[in-house]
Amino acid sequence: MTASPRLPLISAPVWAWLCALALALALVPAIADAAERVRWPIAWKAGEVVSYDTESLVRETEDGATNVRRITDRTQIRTLEADANGYALVWTTHDSRVEAVEGDRSMIDMLAPMLDDLDELEVVVELDRDGHYRRVRNLDAVATKVRAAMLPIFAANLQNMFDVADPKLSKVDHEALLTLARNNLETSIDGIVTTRGVEAMSSAQAKTITAFVGKPLVVGKRYRDDAPMESPREALPLQASRTYTLSLVDDDPTLARIRWTRTLDPRGDAKMLWMLVDELVGDDAPTDREGRPEGLALSEEGVVVFHRDTGAVELLETVEISRYGQAHDEHERYRMRRVGNARTWAQEDAAATR
Repeated sequence: MTASPRLPLISAPVWAWLCALALALALVPAIADAAERVRWPIAWKAGEVVSYDTESLVRETEDGATNVRRITDRTQIRTLEADANGYALVWTTHDSRVEAVEGDRSMIDMLAPMLDDLDELEVVVELDRDGHYRRVRNLDAVATKVRAAMLPIFAANLQNMFDVADPKLSKVDHEALLTLARNNLETSIDGIVTTRGVEAMSSAQAKTITAFVGKPLVVGKRYRDDAPMESPREALPLQASRTYTLSLVDDDPTLARIRWTRTLDPRGDAKMLWMLVDELVGDDAPTDREGRPEGLALSEEGVVVFHRDTGAVELLETVEISRYGQAHDEHERYRMRRVGNARTWAQEDAAATR
């Protein structure tokens, strides 16, 4: 017979307390891990519709003059498909409005009809099975619609250019040259408004709200990586650095937020940096391209607030700044707020200062 080891004489209540303590200590790592790590779940369910009030505030400074415009709309996202192959989201805008906050309003008069034409346009964004951006499914149709909406803007600019043309031109020559320019514009619009540029414009927010989906993040930990950032208009991949941190929303434990900063690496590929200059300033770009461009900067700061259980986005803000010497200085703040959301931007702004 094997002898049982001798146990110290401990009362039953003390044994119960020790057992409870041992169980609690065993559970500590799991509880701590659950509290310290948050994984953003995929939010999309077939048939669901979510709406957001959006605002884009753009400030441009050129030749010492500053112009500020605001564009608002109601953006609707409908989940068309959600299966093992991925997701299809139908994005549409409604009730778009543009206003001049400061400076010249001539651009506003040209943008307003374009926004009207693009309201109700369906953009079908595909995500992969992990919930990350894959492509715009109906990109060709979207590009055709965007080009048609933008053509009058370019045509109006042509008219303005010819109105201040050489006064020595006869009226007949003036009209002939203007007609020729308009014809050239119509035949070259595909190269002016590129398919890549249309995709960049129509998918920017979809890429942003899916960038961190599925990534388990430790609360309060500062992460850094070298994920490339995209140029503002053509979505060119640019060498950059990114930092990001996840935190919990103090007054609502069901919500989490991610803040990030992305900054262009000025030591990146010289050819790509000069392509960014071309994108920002067009014909004003210098022809001497020895080395890398000086005075070039591109950065983005952002915050997104989402539900920890469903992954649904409550708030999104991005602030993008692009500069090139004295030729280009643009600042855009973009905001999305879910319709019916109780959390306000005032609350989020206050949290950012803590």
